[in-house]
Amino acid sequence: MPHATPFAPTDGPASPAAAGGAMRARLRRTGLWVVGGSVFASAAFAHLSFTLFGELDYAGTMIAAVLIPLVVSSLAFGWIASLTLRLEASRADLERLAHQDALTGIANRRAALRRLESWAAEPVPIALALADLDHFKHVNDRLGHDGGDASLVHFAAMLRKLVPADWLIARIGGEEFLLAARGLDPADFGARIEAVRTAIAITPLITPAGPWHLTASFGIAARSGTEGVDRLITRADTALYAAKQGGRNRTERAA
Repeated sequence: MPHATPFAPTDGPASPAAAGGAMRARLRRTGLWVVGGSVFASAAFAHLSFTLFGELDYAGTMIAAVLIPLVVSSLAFGWIASLTLRLEASRADLERLAHQDALTGIANRRAALRRLESWAAEPVPIALALADLDHFKHVNDRLGHDGGDASLVHFAAMLRKLVPADWLIARIGGEEFLLAARGLDPADFGARIEAVRTAIAITPLITPAGPWHLTASFGIAARSGTEGVDRLITRADTALYAAKQGGRNRTERAA
């Protein structure tokens, strides 16, 4: 099954890759104007000087008039283009970091809410699940903070492996994650979430101390009518709480 992408560029402004491509195209056009304009102006000036003053070595001077600005302006433009591309790369990195969880590489809370609001603007069904790693404090106590981080990375990797590519997956805080899909029957979504829960429970995290089995609890809610994103998340959170209270490592559906 294909891996899910943490943030789809079609749900917002142009992606960093597209913005970078547009920037490069503008730089190429600017470069042609800078270099071409410099050569033309220099050649025109040399031609006028020979016309007015009758210098002898016309051919040699005309060649120099073309080559000198060609070299100088090309070097100048290359330096400016290099600085511009470095700035664009930095901007793209900042844009990515603003929407990506630094530890797991999936979408963060900000990106998740932004995408969900985009989905909610369209008349399509939305199904959402909140997931919480069970006994995460115990994981940190036994494996240390590095082990706790490794468990979060492992969980995120499992989610990316197990859910379809058009799903949203995000880490929205601590050991809590969000999964969402649009245009999917709630029963099918629930069945997929249950399959994810089972797969995670039987796939251990390999640690220096040996295999460590993680489990997670899930709360599921399907959007009702024009229900807002905040309300949808609240209902999924209530279902997640019921799953925790019901013994953990289980899936509960919101009423």
